[in-house]
Amino acid sequence: MQAYILGFPLVLLAAILLTCTEIAQPPAHLKPKVFVIGLSKTGTTSFGNALQILGYKKLGWKDIRSRHLVHSYVNNELGPIIEQTRYYDAFEDLPWPRLYQQMAEMYPDSKFILSLRKDDETWLKSMRRHVMRGRWIPYTHFYGADTFEGNEITILQSYQNHTQTVRDFFQDKPNRYLELKVDDGDANWEPLCNFLGCDGDMIPASSFPKSNTAADWYDGFGILDWGHWFWGWSVTRLEEQTAYWFYERQQPSARAVLSLIWSSVNVIEQACSEVYYRLAVAHVEQPAVSFKP
Repeated sequence: MQAYILGFPLVLLAAILLTCTEIAQPPAHLKPKVFVIGLSKTGTTSFGNALQILGYKKLGWKDIRSRHLVHSYVNNELGPIIEQTRYYDAFEDLPWPRLYQQMAEMYPDSKFILSLRKDDETWLKSMRRHVMRGRWIPYTHFYGADTFEGNEITILQSYQNHTQTVRDFFQDKPNRYLELKVDDGDANWEPLCNFLGCDGDMIPASSFPKSNTAADWYDGFGILDWGHWFWGWSVTRLEEQTAYWFYERQQPSARAVLSLIWSSVNVIEQACSEVYYRLAVAHVEQPAVSFKP
């Protein structure tokens, strides 16, 4: 009886993983891939949501999965990142802005959108709010610092340097490259649709998405605000310890256990993403999203 009681959770977990594995299979057909390669706070979520409106299956920031992918990039392990490209046809947020060269070579028919702000000062102001929500070690690999105060020049230079290196890389590939400023709002629909070759040159009549703004991250003193902060803090600390044991300690037993846990989490999260995508597609196919010629 005791063995049955102990074994039941394992059987249940195995059944959940098998079901999720069945759901989380790469799609048989995907569009040519589109990568939004702007840095944080350039409207990457807004552009990702715009691509989703246009029928793309997009991978944006997924708190646990994306953190794992960022550490994979930082430690030069591209396997998990490449694996994710089998499931989606649009990508935004970290670590993708640093992977445009590899993705351009791997997917010759892919296209790239550099998301920008209307000026450097606007980006830096937004980035200040973003970084000061909490210290995150990987920021150093993208922005040269993981704290804002005293590092303003370094962080701004990372934005400027990224813009220039991207432009240099795509200078001889104009058909694969587009720059857009999220501050332009609805004016982004037409160049985006022209760039992607939307069917029938149809442009959505809805407003261009404005996502993940400062208002969405209001740091107040209510229970929900504290709960949001505590969740972010807990996930970050767990992520840092996991990365430390996985990449720095190099202990085979710890690495094996963490790999197993990651694989299980990834299957479950992939299945949830697939269910969400199918529901979103079913919703979009209704007259809720209108288009104008």
